[in-house]
Amino acid sequence: MGETTATGPLAGRTVLVRATFSSGIDPALTETVRRLADAGARIAVIAGHGDPVGEFNPALSLRTFAEPLSHAVGRPVRFIAESVGIGAEAGLAALAPGEIALMENLRFNSDARRAARSFALRLSALADYFVVTGPLPPVPASWIPDLQALLPEPPLTPNQFEREPS
Repeated sequence: MGETTATGPLAGRTVLVRATFSSGIDPALTETVRRLADAGARIAVIAGHGDPVGEFNPALSLRTFAEPLSHAVGRPVRFIAESVGIGAEAGLAALAPGEIALMENLRFNSDARRAARSFALRLSALADYFVVTGPLPPVPASWIPDLQALLPEPPLTPNQFEREPS
């Protein structure tokens, strides 16, 4: 069986996928990530975890979720130790179409709370699309609506996930 190449509006585009890991890995997350990968998107899974108050706390790193996420989606997941900025940009630029990255805990960045609009702008520079998977908390992070206003949702219709042989 030969390799396939995804074509369509998501091929080679970067999609930020907002996840929550407070109750494990949500099936909606795994299904969304698989569909995006099949469509040839570069996927950056983003999440906030715990309450680190804008400071790095190794106990709250999302690194521990990379392997379980990889197992759940059935594909390798690369961990990127930053969530915004040059390191995040470089990590995502290194992804090939269809590859998946898990970004570091968004809550390690103090701007996620105190400068939501600015934080959303920094996140939007990383991607072409943004999608929220799973439920939002009763009071969602204030950057989420800002990011939803800046980036469209990816087109997730079935005909856009057809793959053509190369």
